[in-house]
Amino acid sequence: GSRTGSRGHCKVDKTERVMTKILVAEDDALLRDVIYNILVLEGYEVFSTVNGRQALDLFVSVKPDLIVSDYEMPEMNGAELCQVLRDNPQTAHIPVLILSIRDDEELMKICEAAGAVGFIRKADGREALVESVARVLGVPIRRHLRVACRYTAGILEGGRDHTGVVQNVSAGGMFLTAGRRFESGMALRMHFNLPGVDDEIHVLGEVVRIEEISDTEFGIGIQFLELGPESRQSLQSFLEQS
Repeated sequence: GSRTGSRGHCKVDKTERVMTKILVAEDDALLRDVIYNILVLEGYEVFSTVNGRQALDLFVSVKPDLIVSDYEMPEMNGAELCQVLRDNPQTAHIPVLILSIRDDEELMKICEAAGAVGFIRKADGREALVESVARVLGVPIRRHLRVACRYTAGILEGGRDHTGVVQNVSAGGMFLTAGRRFESGMALRMHFNLPGVDDEIHVLGEVVRIEEISDTEFGIGIQFLELGPESRQSLQSFLEQS
């Protein structure tokens, strides 16, 4: 009721985002974790389930502002979940975004007919998800504050250790330079220390941008996929002090 009406002029601060609850239904464990981490890094409170049936069970206790559901799930697919919510006057107002690996008009029509407010192709990646969620909730997309710095980072890829130099960092990602080229889409585990922060920060990130600076130096844009609570807190403290 009243919360929906106040969204149009909400302030973009941490308290506003923490209040926004998103329920995720995705049967693929790895993808479920990726979606969970992307949305948590955007400042939302996220709850996850493995199928539509479980999402309905959890719905009562969570009372989410938005449901993000995979289409292809056992027991109850995303469109069926959407239809059940629409048919109940108590839940008909909750927006549902549907994700799918498929990319055909017929499926989009099925989801639209079931009452979904949007359809996201999984292949479109993180940006499409973040933008769709922000649009549906009526909140501005968070532009992460980037802090320029120069610190060495350890990079673990395919069992091998590499090092890079962090050029700037934000709550959602970093840009670093390294002596070897990493391909776009690669998942890298990284660890680095920041000044004034006691604990080493550990992150799992995806390479989203490559720049060839010279024959022996490459710029790498990293999007954070996974950041433990301690590392997230340490990074946030550093960014706020900078």
